[in-house]
Amino acid sequence: MKKRSNFGKKIKIKKIRASSEVESMQDIIPAELFLTITLNGSAIAMISCSPENLIELAVGYLINNGHVSNYSEINLLKICRSEIDCIISKNDLFINIEVRSASKIQNMPVLPKFISTACGSIDDFILNSGLQRIESGLKINYRNVLKMNLENAGMQEYKKQFGGLHSAALFKEDGSLLAMMEDIGRHNCIDKIAGRILISKIDVCDKILFTTGRLSLDAVYKVVKMKIPAVVTNSSITYNAALFAKKMNLTAIGYARGSRFNIYSVPVRIITGDKI
Repeated sequence: MKKRSNFGKKIKIKKIRASSEVESMQDIIPAELFLTITLNGSAIAMISCSPENLIELAVGYLINNGHVSNYSEINLLKICRSEIDCIISKNDLFINIEVRSASKIQNMPVLPKFISTACGSIDDFILNSGLQRIESGLKINYRNVLKMNLENAGMQEYKKQFGGLHSAALFKEDGSLLAMMEDIGRHNCIDKIAGRILISKIDVCDKILFTTGRLSLDAVYKVVKMKIPAVVTNSSITYNAALFAKKMNLTAIGYARGSRFNIYSVPVRIITGDKI
């Protein structure tokens, strides 16, 4: 039996065609909610996101943004419905996740930061913390990179139904898929994968992260924070993100779709018939 999904919501629309024909019909489009993450009693972020895998999102966000050092420091994760009244059903729009952690949080924000679906974030104080260069003996056959976009698209169940969703997936070096997350926000997808890695205690030293989102500097920062040695996108990468990936010894690949891809940093991890 197929599980019920909260990803899509029904809505009445008017479909207009070039022939001037107007049709009244029902469409299903991506759902969205505001997730507030409260850490030790203080709200630190409100994230616009899709309404599933919220625990993974909260854990990934907290670790990737430096609010908590290790998953083992988290003592409590609890989902609470908000008591906010609004035109849209409050149960559909506002959710709070309460987190208790043993770690001492530095520079706690006075007000929660709003994270839109268009942008990710690197909280200001995390830029002052050191990241370690990635050390990994990972070797990836270029054929396995070529099939990641197709494998990921084949698993994107909710995008097929509702459209408008990004995804991120964790692959083994042999090209087999371990986990895939969907969300309206590309950065949320990466944080959800981070949460799954931490909760399931997955060793990432020989894994590859695939994303459908543009690799901007903050996205690459998260991948380095996760200690994954290679990241692949079917989209583009920014100049500063490529430079940062090279500095941190992260293999960054862009435009991986069809029969091609571009390697922007650390090509030594990719095995081809030619010397690269």
